[in-house]
Amino acid sequence: MNLYRDGSKTALRYLGHAGFVAEHRGVRLLMDPWFHPAFLDSWFPYPDNRALLDVVLGERFDYLYISHAHEDHYDERLLRMLDKSITVIVPRYRSKIMVKRFTALGYENVVALGHKESYELTPGFTVTMYLDTSHKEDSGLLLDLDGFRFLDLNDCNTPMSELPGDINVLAAQYSGAMWYPNCYDYPPDVMRKKVEAVRGDLLDTLYRKVRMTGARAYLPSAGPPCFLDPVLEPYNDRDATIFPRWEDVADQFAEACPGVEVLRLFPGDTVRLPGETVRLDGRPVVERAPGTRTSEDLAAYRERRRDEWSAFYDQSAEPVTGEEIEAYFAKLQSWNKRFLSDFAKDIRLVAEGRMWDVRLGLLAERFVIEGEEPYDPEYTLLLCPRTMRAIIEERTGWEEALLSMRVGLHREPDVFDLTFMSLLRYGNQPVQTMQMLRERQNTETIDRDGLRMQRFCPHAGEDLAHAIIGDGIIECPRHHWKWQAATGKCVEGGTLPLRVEPLD
Repeated sequence: MNLYRDGSKTALRYLGHAGFVAEHRGVRLLMDPWFHPAFLDSWFPYPDNRALLDVVLGERFDYLYISHAHEDHYDERLLRMLDKSITVIVPRYRSKIMVKRFTALGYENVVALGHKESYELTPGFTVTMYLDTSHKEDSGLLLDLDGFRFLDLNDCNTPMSELPGDINVLAAQYSGAMWYPNCYDYPPDVMRKKVEAVRGDLLDTLYRKVRMTGARAYLPSAGPPCFLDPVLEPYNDRDATIFPRWEDVADQFAEACPGVEVLRLFPGDTVRLPGETVRLDGRPVVERAPGTRTSEDLAAYRERRRDEWSAFYDQSAEPVTGEEIEAYFAKLQSWNKRFLSDFAKDIRLVAEGRMWDVRLGLLAERFVIEGEEPYDPEYTLLLCPRTMRAIIEERTGWEEALLSMRVGLHREPDVFDLTFMSLLRYGNQPVQTMQMLRERQNTETIDRDGLRMQRFCPHAGEDLAHAIIGDGIIECPRHHWKWQAATGKCVEGGTLPLRVEPLD
């Protein structure tokens, strides 16, 4: 199967999820290809794109770009099969994780780019890296094809003030890629409201990206996944989860972004772009692949991939011991001492009737208390033995386990604790938690609407120059945390206050 049916030399081919192949002036760039199950064999591409795997493996590419280390972008099983002489373009993160991983896989040419750093693939074809400049390690890539600008943001939340403008086509996330709120044990009516709120916030963030970049066309990408393990079937409910299909939100987008063309692609479809050999008045043209799969019979998909999703149940389910948990959390805390300097938290781990109460931070005279008088934990995490053992043995991390939707959560009070969740998500990369500490200590301020306030959101570092201020509330444009303008008290999202004072 040829990449382009008409021999066009300026085109994008969609591989599904956040995957693309870009070709211009004879140079070919492979971007975020994902074909195999991710996150403890729970996530699968939707619709099924496996028919394109042999195509990708059988073709020649000059460059490869991988945006970040999440398994629905960093498909290690595929990456082990690609030609190791290809030049790999990766973001230059503080942790250097992408360079380390590709070096370990045997890739010979790895180019690491910093925020807004450009690299010429060939005359007329330049890429520019855009990073999430907070503690999170995500990236997007701007492709300049003889003046035609394609911005692939996938999951990345580059600060609004840092986004490039004059974009012809924007590819960005519209569906959720998080465990909140669907992994929590909320009553049905509470869950429904929280799902609606998260979906609304995701779309609002997308609308802002479209407007800030001046995008003339939008390409829905980076989701949603589907869940083929029957145990995870409830997360395929597109109305009750944060994983909608594009058709579920298309009308809302059209109302919020009138005049923005939508390029609805499915795996295998091609967008021909105006470039060196194609002049189409600046407008991209979508070409459907033969036999394009626009939806998915999940029962048939589940049967086709039975060996893959059931591989999770081939892993060890040997119960963990209190000593193993104690050693695990002792190491995690020792790596993050400065981050946890004023932190205290009681949590509970539950697996098949066994319970371990864990004291973290200042409370941690001992890390695990089993068989003593239980105390009330603020967070409870319910895991099956396979998931817990994979975490304790460090075959997977908490971030991946949470994304797998194989962890149930309860918190009392129902307030997000950024320090605790960050310890789980980033604690194995202390450079990220140290960056969070620096973000909290940042003293830079801005003046807005009669207020002097800290410039960067204490949650994820978003530039509050684009905050929404009204009715006595300051709202972050990224994750929509809210604070009282008069006091800086956090009233929605978490507990971290915002430094704010009125101007004379």
